[in-house]
Amino acid sequence: MATTAERRNVLRDLIENGQFPSQSELHQALARRGYLASQPALSRDLRALKAAKQDGVYTMVPEERVTPLDALRALVRGHAAASHFTLVRTEPGAASAVARAIEADGLPGITGTIAGDDTVLVAASSQAAARRVRARVELLLS
Repeated sequence: MATTAERRNVLRDLIENGQFPSQSELHQALARRGYLASQPALSRDLRALKAAKQDGVYTMVPEERVTPLDALRALVRGHAAASHFTLVRTEPGAASAVARAIEADGLPGITGTIAGDDTVLVAASSQAAARRVRARVELLLS
């Protein structure tokens, strides 16, 4: 019996090297290669692989590249606290990149960010999470 990882590798190969307008056609192609999967399993596999329909066929969506937060250190100018929120001040035009890096940094408890031109509002799920965000930003400023 094939593992999920093996089936997903075959599915990735099929998508990268073929034209499949429907899950049914993908299902049939998997079966021809000896991999059986239910429709819900196939849907989960497609989500896990980040495959999506574009121009009527399934394609692999490229991984989004986010600049690490530490690499953006020079763009962070300061921060302010307000309960569950942290306001991060950046160089003009840098807020969006800093917001994406904060979200990708993996700090637990970040609910989301809103970026302007030179300001990022970071919403946290608790005051403890907000303190972690502020501590992380302070590391960038030191």
